[in-house]
Amino acid sequence: MNPIHKYSNRYQELKKDKSIASDEQRIIELLQTDVSGLNNFFMAALGMSTLMLRLGAVIQVCRKFEKLDAQADLLFSRQLLDNLKEIMPSDSNWKKMWDVSAEDNSWKAPCLKSGSNESLLSRFVTFRNRFVHQQIQLSVDFIPQIAKAIELFNEMESLVSLFEKGKLVLKNKQYFWKDADGEINLHPYLQVGENQNQPYIFQGLANNEKVHLLNTQFGDKIDQDPSDHINPLFEPIQQNLRNGAGQIFDHSSRIANYQSCFVGREKERGLLLDFCSSKEEQNILTVKSPAGMGKGALIADLIEQLKGKKIQLLYHFCGAGLHNNLHAILYHLILQGKNSGYWKTESEEIKRKLNRLPSKYIDTIHLFQQLIDENLKLVRNNKSDNLVLIIDALDEAQVASTQLKISDWFYSYNEKEEPETEWRSASNIRWVFTYRCAEDGSENFYKFPTMKQLATIEALQPLKGLSPDAAREAFSRFKVSDDFMEALIEKAKV
Repeated sequence: MNPIHKYSNRYQELKKDKSIASDEQRIIELLQTDVSGLNNFFMAALGMSTLMLRLGAVIQVCRKFEKLDAQADLLFSRQLLDNLKEIMPSDSNWKKMWDVSAEDNSWKAPCLKSGSNESLLSRFVTFRNRFVHQQIQLSVDFIPQIAKAIELFNEMESLVSLFEKGKLVLKNKQYFWKDADGEINLHPYLQVGENQNQPYIFQGLANNEKVHLLNTQFGDKIDQDPSDHINPLFEPIQQNLRNGAGQIFDHSSRIANYQSCFVGREKERGLLLDFCSSKEEQNILTVKSPAGMGKGALIADLIEQLKGKKIQLLYHFCGAGLHNNLHAILYHLILQGKNSGYWKTESEEIKRKLNRLPSKYIDTIHLFQQLIDENLKLVRNNKSDNLVLIIDALDEAQVASTQLKISDWFYSYNEKEEPETEWRSASNIRWVFTYRCAEDGSENFYKFPTMKQLATIEALQPLKGLSPDAAREAFSRFKVSDDFMEALIEKAKV
């Protein structure tokens, strides 16, 4: 069973019968001779597109939820609650959940920006909101907007192919989505009505008192007690957030492992410590090298050195899954600072935001900037008055989510979430980023954005292999022979 087919067939029939086209002359003819037919086409297009948006989001959310690991729970669970439980979800919320859940490229594509254009789903949600609120109407005053809407519907129609790759299967009174990747349980977001061929989709939880479910075939609604199905789904998530909110990522074992590999980098250690202790205007430092040169070990050592010197720091090692996501990294840094007592909490607004982190990426950036600019609490034994922010393996974040850029963190945004002006932290905020590059230092794998406040330290850009003297000193404790040492140096070309 595939509920999309009914809507897409109706859309295609009307499009053909009414000769619908984005040509302005044809639109004028329809407005003059068959405005009801044009209206029926728009209703069919909106019905098809809205159902695809919501069902697609449900499929992606359920698929993602089955794969969650313990360290990814906070970010995704927080977004799940914010977008589907705490409010009556709008199309914007469903779009958000599709975006943060999709992993397969074909499902991610509708959420990706194309050049200067917004993503397909974003453009649809914007149009639908404007049309529903009559900011766009089927009249001669809106011919250009109608033409663009028809083109938009044609693009949305292409998403039907995503749903043709699978089908709904009913098992034990619960719906599953079955495709080449297996079966995903969609319950309780999709539920069985009196007629098993008419699935009802989760519409929202009103004031925690009623669950609204919408018939995917005929549009009628039914109400349900939250305790029947929805609360049993959300309550464990809420409990998990309460119990584990401050422990998203634990890098202790990685740091210990890296430290055991730290040898022969005293010069580089000194350069990094000098940078972290200074207040020069160029307060962003990149450390880059080909894989295997010891960036991670150098950073792990830096973290321990900074702790020993009582310099405040926040750090993150990018890893697998949502560890790579720049949004998740922001969450971690904010919570790490909260647990360390780095943020002033006299402001009720700040206290509220720290207790309930924003789900939107731009809002999280704004909160982080606000904490650094206005609410940083420098502890008494931090003689440097600096805060060091470290992110290791930044290139992994780019691989996981090409839409999110580290440059996003260095802008201020308007209400439309558009960047307005560059944001620059005070000089006592010291940033250290590491990432991979080619052997000659060229950034063909990951390119760090150009910024005025970038510091230059040639020995770290790129980080090279150990010098022969450093290698001999590092291996001196093992009492290896001179022949072995010379062979090692020649083999490694250090």
